Amino acid sequence: MLRKGRSLFLSALVILFTILLVQPGGQCQTLEEKVNEFKLDNGMKFLVVERHEAPVAFCAIVFNVGSANEWPNVTGISHLLEHMMFKGTKMMGTTNYKKEIPYIEKTDELGEKTIVLRRQMGEWRFEAFKEFRETIITGFSDEETEKAGTNKYTQNIVLVEKIRAMESLPEELTSRKYLLERDGVDYLEMYLEYEQAWGEIVRLTDEQRSRFVVNNELWETYMNNGSRMLNAGTSYDFTVYFVYLPSNRLELWMTMESDRMDSAIFREFWIERDVVMEERRLADNDPDDVLDEAFNSVAFTACPYKWPVLGWMSDIQTIDRKELAEYHKTFYAPNNATAIVVGDVDVKTVRKMAEKYFESVPAQDPPPPLETREPEQKGERRLIIEHDANPKLMIGYHKPIHPDPESLVFDVMTSVLAGGRTSRLYKSIFEEQKLTADPVRVYTGPGERYDNLLMFTAEPRHPHTLEEVEAAIYEEIERLKTEPVTDRELQRILNQLETQKVQQLGSNLGIAFTVLTGEIFLGDWRAMFRMYDMVKEVTAEDLMTVAEKYLIESNRTVGWRVKIEKEEGEEGEEVGDEVDQEAIKAWLMGLPQDEQMEIIQKFQSMRSEAEAKEYMMELWERVKASGAVKE
Repeated sequence: MLRKGRSLFLSALVILFTILLVQPGGQCQTLEEKVNEFKLDNGMKFLVVERHEAPVAFCAIVFNVGSANEWPNVTGISHLLEHMMFKGTKMMGTTNYKKEIPYIEKTDELGEKTIVLRRQMGEWRFEAFKEFRETIITGFSDEETEKAGTNKYTQNIVLVEKIRAMESLPEELTSRKYLLERDGVDYLEMYLEYEQAWGEIVRLTDEQRSRFVVNNELWETYMNNGSRMLNAGTSYDFTVYFVYLPSNRLELWMTMESDRMDSAIFREFWIERDVVMEERRLADNDPDDVLDEAFNSVAFTACPYKWPVLGWMSDIQTIDRKELAEYHKTFYAPNNATAIVVGDVDVKTVRKMAEKYFESVPAQDPPPPLETREPEQKGERRLIIEHDANPKLMIGYHKPIHPDPESLVFDVMTSVLAGGRTSRLYKSIFEEQKLTADPVRVYTGPGERYDNLLMFTAEPRHPHTLEEVEAAIYEEIERLKTEPVTDRELQRILNQLETQKVQQLGSNLGIAFTVLTGEIFLGDWRAMFRMYDMVKEVTAEDLMTVAEKYLIESNRTVGWRVKIEKEEGEEGEEVGDEVDQEAIKAWLMGLPQDEQMEIIQKFQSMRSEAEAKEYMMELWERVKASGAVKE
């Protein structure tokens, strides 16, 4: 749930980005004329739209880096970096940065030691010793429990003392060949050194925090100056940092964001990396995440969309602070960033402030372009995931992206199939046949910058099966190939898009992400203002031709999540078994911004899954008490 809580805003942005890919039109020419663009000497681009309806401004910086820019051994580093960008700078988040340096250097030294020790032990030994550790801690006497307390440093002191004092080790350790010792190497002692090092990291970090760290100073400074919607998100294709603030606080934004770009200090790195690892563990237990990640790893064989934004656990475990700093230097350079400001601002003032605060940040060599492309699929791929959650179906067909004109046909196709109550899949599968618990979702993903997939997801309604739903979707796909879409259907879709566009271009946020979408996904924000006319040129024959070309068996990947019953006596340990996470998310989105931030920050500060689960139960009680759900 840590990841879920933190990603509420990002999920909304990704959905918005997907919708906005086909939104330019009508008033778009007027908007295009209002977009002011300038570039600083260091290569940083600014896009400014003046709107004087209210004394506020939406400000965002998008960095041209996401998980697709990563490589084997460093997956998840983009998301980890996003976390660390809220840990302050030499100026922000500290009472005396110079006095923090010895703490940072020492924890780096200890952190590197833990990576080396774990690698030398081997993962199979480490997991065996970790299980032994949990057994020992669970068996602490009352006196040992009191002495250990809740601090990992004191807990590890008691743990190591107790293990070293044991006259004999349990058979589950001694009976495993080469586990404890090989070629004179004492691997259990190596593990105890690992635990001691981690305890010392916690002790030093706690001391650093108590003496020098100003917790959440960035958040509080923004909030105390009337800001809202302060957040960030990492996707496959980009990383974005954004905030809504009073327009007379524009200089504050310039000051703080240029400082983060130029002198971010990844303090508390090793503890925060553990927080991200907890997010990774929670994703491993989330039934939708498990299916999504397995599906993408099968659907893609070359494209980096095959690994998750969170990265793989084994990669996160070996990322160190120095590697993160180099990644920041490469990808968070001004020449790899685009800023957008929309609201009650003057473009000349924005430019003057940008030159004052951002132009001194040095440019870097451009990051290497991603040149790997997914090869043509030569046959259907299928996978089955077993879980105690309800069954779920995923189907994906490889498809082109912009500037291939066929990509626009897919934008229309998604609306034909699943664009509201009059769409084909809604009427046939959900409404008439009642095969699914919710309407079938049709969308493109997992990213938008590189060749991606047309995706179908659905959950069967009991007693219907995955086979029935899959067959029904294929039936509608075949009908798309043989039965032309009527002029009325096409007009309905264009009307929907026009309505969405008018609604979204009526706000600073909608305008900002309309422009940014063109910049990020199309390579030029101006391209957004050309696409609506191109969408209007899509014909019924185009839909049939493209469906016949791409929606074929040899080009698809199919994933099933099948439900398995828990063994008798097995207790559910997941928060999802006891609470309605969707209800909590809906409740959270309805809270005032400062309360949302307080909850998100609390999740970010947690060090264990148990602590997160306990807080989730607390939130669930609050949701029920609010009347948002019925008992």
